[in-house]
Amino acid sequence: MALFDKQGVAAAADPPPLDNHDISEAVIVSNRSSALPRAQRAVLVAMLLCSAASPAFAAADEDEANEPKGDIVVTGHAATDSRAKQEAAPNIIQTVSVEEARRLPDLNAGEVISRLPGVTIAADSGVGHWINIRGLDADLTSTTLAGTHLPPPSPVTPQGGGRAFAFDAFPTGLIGSVTVTKTNRPDMDAEALGGTIEITPKKLAPNQGYFVEGRLGSGEQLSRSTAIADMALSAGIRFGGHGIGDGPFTLVGSLAYYQDALGTDDRRVSFANKSGTPDLAWSGVTQAYYQFHRKTKGATIELGYEPDVNTRLYIRYVNSGYQEDIARNQLAFKLGSPTVTNANGSLTTPATQYDKSVRDMLQRVSLHLTEVGGHHQFGNLDLAARASYAQGQDYRPYDTLSTFSNKAASGSSVTYADAGGEFPTTTFTGTDPFGTAGYKLSSVTNNSQIYRTREWSGGIDGTLATSLLGGENENIKFGVNVRLRTNTHVFNSYTSTSVPVLDMASAAPGRNILFDQSHYANGPNIDIDYMRSVWANGTGPGFSNNAQADAYASGQAQQDNRENVFAGYVQGETDFGALHLLAGLRVEHTDARYQGVTSVPITSSAAAGGTITNGKGSILVPVSSSSSYTNFFPSIQARYELSPSLIARASYSSTIARPGFNQINPSATIDAANNVVTTGNPNLKPITANSFDLSIEHYLPLGGIISAGAFDKELSNYIFSRTQFGGITDPVTLAVLGNQATPTQVITYANISHAWVRGIELNYDQHLSFLPGPLSNLGVSANYALIKSSADIRPGEKGSLPGTSKHVYNAAVYWDDGKLNLRAALSYNGRSLLSVGATRAKDQYLEDRLSLDIGASYAMTDNVSIYASGRNLLNTAKIKSEGAATRITQLQLSGSAVMGGVNFKF
Repeated sequence: MALFDKQGVAAAADPPPLDNHDISEAVIVSNRSSALPRAQRAVLVAMLLCSAASPAFAAADEDEANEPKGDIVVTGHAATDSRAKQEAAPNIIQTVSVEEARRLPDLNAGEVISRLPGVTIAADSGVGHWINIRGLDADLTSTTLAGTHLPPPSPVTPQGGGRAFAFDAFPTGLIGSVTVTKTNRPDMDAEALGGTIEITPKKLAPNQGYFVEGRLGSGEQLSRSTAIADMALSAGIRFGGHGIGDGPFTLVGSLAYYQDALGTDDRRVSFANKSGTPDLAWSGVTQAYYQFHRKTKGATIELGYEPDVNTRLYIRYVNSGYQEDIARNQLAFKLGSPTVTNANGSLTTPATQYDKSVRDMLQRVSLHLTEVGGHHQFGNLDLAARASYAQGQDYRPYDTLSTFSNKAASGSSVTYADAGGEFPTTTFTGTDPFGTAGYKLSSVTNNSQIYRTREWSGGIDGTLATSLLGGENENIKFGVNVRLRTNTHVFNSYTSTSVPVLDMASAAPGRNILFDQSHYANGPNIDIDYMRSVWANGTGPGFSNNAQADAYASGQAQQDNRENVFAGYVQGETDFGALHLLAGLRVEHTDARYQGVTSVPITSSAAAGGTITNGKGSILVPVSSSSSYTNFFPSIQARYELSPSLIARASYSSTIARPGFNQINPSATIDAANNVVTTGNPNLKPITANSFDLSIEHYLPLGGIISAGAFDKELSNYIFSRTQFGGITDPVTLAVLGNQATPTQVITYANISHAWVRGIELNYDQHLSFLPGPLSNLGVSANYALIKSSADIRPGEKGSLPGTSKHVYNAAVYWDDGKLNLRAALSYNGRSLLSVGATRAKDQYLEDRLSLDIGASYAMTDNVSIYASGRNLLNTAKIKSEGAATRITQLQLSGSAVMGGVNFKF
């Protein structure tokens, strides 16, 4: 069972999700206008930073007056190179270079590509994490670095499948370019149902002797008025010949460091959802005041050897990730019943208990990759080989939760209006939840855990120039590949059975904190250092625990999965005049084993193989399942050159997405008393897709483009959560529950036979060089995707797939005169289904999101430029809802940021 919540925080350390929450005294009235001053401040500060480049206007005018008139020269080389790669590709791709990425304050590779057509990013706590392509969940997208598959550095993903790459672990300073592949080729990994995101590290250009480039910047996160540090350095050199810049050896490396202390306010509401209660009646509320201290670091290095034009050997190492200290002060209000509707439409609900807690957590997310490879040309045959080891890891040395509880006095209640809105108004009577009186230490929990995915991979590829079909540039490519993957989870738990008598006044001596960026009070923050000294890693006076019960709880979370993929392919390419064809077939065989544990009564016949007991009549029994299957992936892709700048494309491709580890693992939780089982489904089939694409692309000068495309993905065996009765085949579970005379309620996952996602993508990017005078420095960039999907989200009930936003667009206006570059960019993601509930009223949604970023840079010399930027200037909230947009269950505010500094390149 998953032990992580979707904020990357181990959910096991918290109490179970609250059915009831509470709130506090005093009347606090809020409305949206109270958020405006902070947003206005962010825009103003960003504009002031950007005004640092204003001397450029005068300089540009002076240069124009002194230079002869002629063609306009802009700094569009990066865009031109990216567009040329897209134009020449045999399949449908889009590419962004790091030079293009630096024009806006994008912190990682995922944020960079989220500005491409049909691509959206799931952001949490102010940072972009996971990528959805064409309305498909992030777990269905593959990420590679220079062709090598990257394992997920964190198990936390929107749908909990644990396969999506977390892009916040890969900073922008390490990338040379990022490419999104939307139609898969046979020579690519087929595990790319949503698409493939290829990260290309920086490299020396042909005949380039050396380069040095970097960034030195700072800024401020406005949510808590904390500092930002942003540094990056890349360098490359050829050596081993007659001097610097000459020789058969190349060495290229990059370093990146980004540090901030982002503050996030996260307010969540649970609705009662009970018969006879008002639709918007609350059962609980939590207010979480986060302070993050994150250091994102990365390094890449590659040594290459090119003794001649036919041979290249290399060794590459990548190490990236982040370390984050998380301090969360949370106030929880547990509410009872009944809820009364007042004459003015507000609601009043009894308060039963208030909990104030502090979470103290250290998280280290890392990615490591080591790879060796090369190629050699033997006449008409080019042979390439590579071998690699990659590891993604989420390590949490400690995650301590200290909770103080305050039972509400009789007659305590909360009255609230606009209950399903963004900022409900609230009034409290009776016990004061915001003060410290009445709060006593009630529990301390802690856990440490390591979630690790490792991959050993290798392959041999051959490309043979042929003339079998009489076409030009004809070749046949073939190869074999192997990926050996392990996925493990180790968890160590501590739960206090007794705690010392401690008033919260001793632990929280400070002022009442304003929450939700000054919308609400949250009480004084509990001092983390004080609680560390009191608890003393469980050795403090008055603390005790049940070691046997803790060992049992730790064992319940253990998983050990093995998944091996063996592949072979053949593909051919040729040109017949203006027509380029690519066709081929890939075959992948999957051989997997999944291991976990199930808790059973000691008296059950299934208990014979048990390992750890809880001292209360239950024992953990190891369970395992295996899976083996073979899939075929044909593809044919056509590219037709209607004119040198007008390209038409048509393609058919096929891909796969294997079940998430939590979905297919056989571990089960058995509630024999109520005849209920919660389990993964070891009989799941992988999701497969047949994809059809049509597009037309008109390439414009200076890296511009006008394009339109349509796509259709027909999906088989899509996986949804399901509640069913009976159908249990696991022998351990059957041994506990008997012969199923009364079918057991099973909460699990199941395949559905068919689903689809379809859409259109429009893209326009043009430097308006045809306009007169200074207006010729203006440019416009815009893209739009209309995406629809459909599946049986519940038996017999159609709905959209999780992750599908119907409307997605990006729009930017910019100025680029060769020295001064100004850019303002809007991004919009429409409402999307987040998770499927038992009924439509219980479905969880991510509400639409509109964000604004700006960037400015001015070239002081050919080698040095200054920059300024503003991030999330609209202070856009992350909002989740239940059933309808008028039933908001989460509102998270992370604030804006402003940054500035120096870029250099030699």
